[in-house]
Amino acid sequence: MKLAVLSDIHSNYIAFETCISYIEHNQVDGILFLGDNISDCPNPERTLGLIKELDHNYMTFHIRGNREEYFIDHKDGKSDNWEYSSYRGSLLYTYEHITAADIEHFRQQENCRVIQIEGTAPITMVHGSPCSSRELLYANSEKTREYMEELTTDYLLCGHTHRQFSYQYCNKLLINPGSVGVAIGCPATAHFAMLEWKQNKWEYQLISLPFDFKEVECFFLKSSLMEKAYVWPKCILKSMETGINMGPLCAKAAYDMAVSDGINAKNNNIPELYWRRAAKELGIVS
Repeated sequence: MKLAVLSDIHSNYIAFETCISYIEHNQVDGILFLGDNISDCPNPERTLGLIKELDHNYMTFHIRGNREEYFIDHKDGKSDNWEYSSYRGSLLYTYEHITAADIEHFRQQENCRVIQIEGTAPITMVHGSPCSSRELLYANSEKTREYMEELTTDYLLCGHTHRQFSYQYCNKLLINPGSVGVAIGCPATAHFAMLEWKQNKWEYQLISLPFDFKEVECFFLKSSLMEKAYVWPKCILKSMETGINMGPLCAKAAYDMAVSDGINAKNNNIPELYWRRAAKELGIVS
């Protein structure tokens, strides 16, 4: 039994197609999706279409990530004040490119799931942590150890951090496959993991595949996402190009600049002036 584990595609269908090609040539039996399949890159419907094809051709298992939860909440009318801006414009763009049926599909997904494939050991799937899709788990942190001590299976898969790693504790294994679409680490690479059931245990391999960054950049520049989300898509492109998570860095720098000038930036309501200034200082824009 051989499984591919994919997380945090973030609508980067070009990187996703690179992973699919690998899957098709390596006799994979099933695919596990750990959430955050869309947002941040243009054309989310292309990514969702590819996932539907894989659902048809393979045994697949899904959980939802924090991004899918954002879209569910927005559909339900929760107060999120989405508008075209560097902070939320990417989310609004994505929401306008998906359907009500897509959101209902997200709603049906769990945010923590145990799968049991006949003849193998059970696996726990989460996006962030067993308690929250928005919680970050890191190797050897106190919180990670607490979750692993409480874990009812010997295997835990998580995403969300965009950092690929494995960690063993209490005779249990935690694997973060990294991000397919916006990986932290090597520039312009798609990260995922492979699991194979051998000798009564899941053996794993962390995979890193290069994708065509120039093609991704071109498809960004032709998209209305650039006009609707301002600085944010530029942060995403720079993240891919460098392997550094530029979005949070830019948001923090913009917030600090605004507060320093006496601006009330509550709930990250940061004027675009500070986003642009932060992006320039970080080399995201010239």
